[in-house]
Amino acid sequence: MRRLFLALPVVVLAAAAADTLFVRERLAHRELDPALFLESALLWLVFALIALLPVRWWLARRERAGRAVDATMAAVSLAFVSIAPVLAHWRLDAFSDLGGGLAGLKTARPWLEVGGVISALWLVLWCLGKLATRVRPVWVGVAVSVASIALGLFANPWHEGKDDSTAAAAGKPNLLLLIWDTTRAESLSFYGYDKATTPHLEQLARESMVFDMARSASRYTLTSHLSMLTGVYPSHHGARMTRQRISPRDTPSIAATLREHGYRTAAFVGTGVLTAPTGVAFGFEHFDDQVDPLVCDTRAWALVHDLQSVVASLGPPFSHNGQPHWFQDFLRPANEVLAHASQWIENGDARPWFCMINLYDAHWPYRPDAQSSQKWVEPYDGLVDGFHMRSDRYPRDYKMQARDDVHLRELYDAELFELDAAVDRFLAALELAKSNTAVLMCADHGEAFGEGGRYEHGDILEPQVHIPFLLRLPGSAQGSARRVSTPISGVDVAPTLLEIAGIAIPAQYTGVSALAPAPAERSILVEDRDQLDAADVRLALYDGKWKLVRRGIGTKLRYQLFDLEQDRTGLIDVSAEQPEIVMRMQTELDRLRASWHADDRKDQEGTGYTNADALRGTGYAGN
Repeated sequence: MRRLFLALPVVVLAAAAADTLFVRERLAHRELDPALFLESALLWLVFALIALLPVRWWLARRERAGRAVDATMAAVSLAFVSIAPVLAHWRLDAFSDLGGGLAGLKTARPWLEVGGVISALWLVLWCLGKLATRVRPVWVGVAVSVASIALGLFANPWHEGKDDSTAAAAGKPNLLLLIWDTTRAESLSFYGYDKATTPHLEQLARESMVFDMARSASRYTLTSHLSMLTGVYPSHHGARMTRQRISPRDTPSIAATLREHGYRTAAFVGTGVLTAPTGVAFGFEHFDDQVDPLVCDTRAWALVHDLQSVVASLGPPFSHNGQPHWFQDFLRPANEVLAHASQWIENGDARPWFCMINLYDAHWPYRPDAQSSQKWVEPYDGLVDGFHMRSDRYPRDYKMQARDDVHLRELYDAELFELDAAVDRFLAALELAKSNTAVLMCADHGEAFGEGGRYEHGDILEPQVHIPFLLRLPGSAQGSARRVSTPISGVDVAPTLLEIAGIAIPAQYTGVSALAPAPAERSILVEDRDQLDAADVRLALYDGKWKLVRRGIGTKLRYQLFDLEQDRTGLIDVSAEQPEIVMRMQTELDRLRASWHADDRKDQEGTGYTNADALRGTGYAGN
């Protein structure tokens, strides 16, 4: 037993160092933070302590059988039992689908890969054990421990570093892209809502161009953000929920373009859905996506995460309202995001800046603070809470009532009110009236609260895709504030910001600048390609008052037509009464998407990086 305890710190430090280096290689955009190694070491200590029990039992049996057990064998055995489960989970996890299904494990390949990594682990440990027997084991342990500490605390060879470019950009305006995640236009007073949920944003709207007919490019956070940054629709940049990958060469981010013209660029996000490996970070000099404790990025924690998910599947009290992951919830509050952004903006760098900020507070679950709840949430004794259908108290066969929908909207209104105050404090520090800063505020998508029986943003009803879009130009707001009734899209964000910066708009952009004269005829597109089942793909084309919706893929297509002047939500299909309009808009939809060679067959592919844990933890996919 003494030999095992002597081996324990060596195993823990070595495993923690390896896991830390893996994280730093995968997340090379992050600065070196020694806390990652320290947190990882604590978690690996737990793993090693658990492994002590079977290893001690096995070694005791060997000793009773008269077989030799030395310090080297104790260390190798403890390391193998501690590390093998994490490596096995790493390979098996790659074969589980986004919805949590395990069908991929029914083939031979995942088990062959597990066998391969386990064999490789044993071979490495065996070789290290042989090496240790040639010298004094204590010196090997000391050397491994010292090297592990040094690597864990100080090594970060993959860090991309900062670009201190001094390209001429004098006099260029600062650009702030402020994205309120999951904010529907219908819940803002300056879009006709009867409650003053966002009084400070309403004041900003009085100083801005307010676009009444703005739609998101998609209904999913990642693809919508990428469309805002690249100026093209999702089927053009190629990313979707099951394939989170874009080509920065084919669809470069506005962040890269602005850096080339002397801007310093940074992004601060409030959700794990927008981590750097998804492609959102391309072009940003600084990308702040640490929303959970550092240890949550390690391979060791990935195993803990999935074990928690398995326990959560047993139901209450283990499911914890759809968020069973202890202190990991894949999001962080606006105050923290905005504080980091303020620190970066005021860091003394004289270059003009472009800053994208994602604020996730209005997204599910709806959990406003006590002060906001007291103002906006009426007394309610029903079954629904802010976790909605994932709540432990929500009956599986329950049918939502009108008062339940009202309660959800009140919780959401309270979240908007809370967020509005946080953003106002941030903007006040910028002193917009005195600074050379343009502010573009919009949302990535909206939210439904019972309209047409829909909730959250799994479809493309108007509450789910009609978003706020306002633009405050630099300096004085006089003369630029007005309402704009021409249609606009999330793909117009990038060209608008480039025009403000005086930079030529790339030819491949589908979007147009909000400052340019409105095109005589322009159709707006919403693409929902972010479905687990490709057959559920939804497209919407807007032309004046008409909204054409196409559902399905390949030859199994279904079309619906909605008159939004008579049916603001988009629930009454009038395609049978307007076949000519359906045919004309169908042709326009096909022509528009053909201009960038959209291929719906690719929606059936699931290759590429997918941040599955974050998607499940934020409600996009099942646990």
